Amino acid sequence: MKHTIILFLSLVFIAALFSSCKKDENPVEGGTDGIKSITINHFGVDWSQGKVGTAGTHVDNADGETIGWCPNGMGGGYGTGIWYRATSGKLYRISADEVTSITTLDTTKWDNDVCDTPLKNGDLWATQANDGFVVFKVVQVAMDSASIANDPLWSAKVQYKFSTTTKF
Repeated sequence: MKHTIILFLSLVFIAALFSSCKKDENPVEGGTDGIKSITINHFGVDWSQGKVGTAGTHVDNADGETIGWCPNGMGGGYGTGIWYRATSGKLYRISADEVTSITTLDTTKWDNDVCDTPLKNGDLWATQANDGFVVFKVVQVAMDSASIANDPLWSAKVQYKFSTTTKF
């Protein structure tokens, strides 16, 4: 009986020792309910992987990026706002105020002219990524010309949820 217990404990110890649990090398700041925080910028974002580009290094296969001008529609000129430009072209502002309140997306609401609405602190947005869907809330973004000019990356700190479907 003693040999069986010792054998069992030895196997548990060995299994624990060689388990595949390891620390994430590039963790994304996380919250609750699958909500993560990230600072997106002009060099791209991959929402599913939680990756953003750095100055001069774009994210491969980016889902979108921030821009400091609006190339079409009724938007403002260079340096008057920061916009999110989705690679898919599918984006809309949601009226709900918290990321946790979104459980599904209405894909009939994609906006054809988001240039009329630059990112603003507290705004909630939905977008289609290359491999799923994202809801993001703008936590901090420059909204005046001087602050925008001082941030050549056109950064925006956001909280977000990613899903491979329109259900969160």
